Amino acid sequence: MKKKLVSILLVLSMTTTLVACGKKDEEEATVAEPVEEVEAVDDSVAFWDQVSEDGKVRSYLTGEWVDAEYGRQRPVAVMIENTKACLPQYGIGNAGIIYECVVEGGITRMMAIFDDYSGLEQIGNIRSSRPYYVYFASEYDAIYMHAGGNPAAFELIDDKDLVDNLNALTLEGSKGKSAAFRTGKSEHTLYTNSEGIDIGIEKLGYDMTLPSDYEPHFQFDEDGNTLDAGEDCQAVELYYSTNKPYWVYNEDDGLYYRYEFNQKQVDAITGDQLTAKNIILQNVEWFTYQGSQYLGYLLSYNTGTGKYITNGKMIDIVWSKDADTDVTHYYYAETGEEIKLNIGTTWIQACQGGGEGDYTDGTKYYADKSDFSKAN
Repeated sequence: MKKKLVSILLVLSMTTTLVACGKKDEEEATVAEPVEEVEAVDDSVAFWDQVSEDGKVRSYLTGEWVDAEYGRQRPVAVMIENTKACLPQYGIGNAGIIYECVVEGGITRMMAIFDDYSGLEQIGNIRSSRPYYVYFASEYDAIYMHAGGNPAAFELIDDKDLVDNLNALTLEGSKGKSAAFRTGKSEHTLYTNSEGIDIGIEKLGYDMTLPSDYEPHFQFDEDGNTLDAGEDCQAVELYYSTNKPYWVYNEDDGLYYRYEFNQKQVDAITGDQLTAKNIILQNVEWFTYQGSQYLGYLLSYNTGTGKYITNGKMIDIVWSKDADTDVTHYYYAETGEEIKLNIGTTWIQACQGGGEGDYTDGTKYYADKSDFSKAN
């Protein structure tokens, strides 16, 4: 594997172009409420074996402390619409990991992955599947909830059996009795909630036990990854043409705050702005399915470049995915060492980095927030 990775790095080093970080200042984001500190009973044991005094365990998604009931069972991945008509989304702020990709027509769609989804009265709205999200969900052995999907997605769901899925279109009904429910008549009004997810899982008889050989998707740096070798990066403006998302770093809490459609992106349940501790930009070759506008991304048996952004810093990375259900691994481009994330929420932004066209040059990075403000 090491020889293979070195070969990958040598090839990628010849094709990777460095994007210079400029500088920026955006309106001050509201600082997140401080999180109650929890300590391990014995912090000398391995990270994933740690248990807190009140019985909590480390989340496989975020590295944070969560109730063992949720932290050691299969996660749930929910497809989330991301158009202006659907805002604000519900429950998305509770996700440990969020994927965002361009689907078609320039719009993006999200997949929110939860380990602890308890107590959420509304999640969504739920939208249809695309094949690359099926691949992403399978990497976590997640129960995958969606509202229908395009033919390529159903080929993976039905024919290849990559995931256990909950199709909200066939499971919808009244709230409290069904896996999904509607709050109106439009396509933007299909939701689930904590109770609904459990109803769907029970109805289809899915086992929530993780496999005995399960390995967490990411590694986490318990002491904090300061990314000393990285460039300064306090704002990131993605090339996505419809929602025009960007992130602004807040030094007070060490989080990046999310904006899109020229406004703060918030969770409708709490009213809080969405934040991330880790942002991964994953450049992927892409194509358009013949005779359609549907996009595809070449994920399996492939490698690519990207960026890892955290703590006001950014560094070049490479990624590798060896098979359909294999975990995508992310490595420092310079050393080939697998990255360790900071404990907290992670956003993975798939970027069209080749194939039918490379859009990644449209993403802008700013070393200082003041230059971001001046540029906009």
